[in-house]
Amino acid sequence: MAMSVFWESILWFVVVMAVIFIAAFLFEKVTKFKDREEIKAGNVSVALSLAGKIYALGYIMKISAENAYNLGEALAWGLIGFVLLIAGYFLFEFLTPSFKVDDELAKDNKAVGIMSLAISVVIAHAVAIAII
Repeated sequence: MAMSVFWESILWFVVVMAVIFIAAFLFEKVTKFKDREEIKAGNVSVALSLAGKIYALGYIMKISAENAYNLGEALAWGLIGFVLLIAGYFLFEFLTPSFKVDDELAKDNKAVGIMSLAISVVIAHAVAIAII
């Protein structure tokens, strides 16, 4: 393996991981609670919801890396995926007027956590189809 390929791979890894960590931080700003504190306290629903978003963004970045012409294009798809994941979260809130998603996640409603995870995965696959 040529050293240039090695360093390019390292660069892609660092950039993708930075995107995921920054997105996880920003996802937390959208909710009424602190994800890390809830997870530390054993809130499985918040963990499921955040895990879905992290998986989704990782999957979007994987597909974009496989299909992009360069790192900039892959990052653009990552940004689009991030925005769509946030939109999906608000759409979930809109489509469930009988309860507040944030409140239910904070109460550790596992059904809401699982649905939040599933919505993130579906969005990731829809974005992946658009990338390909």
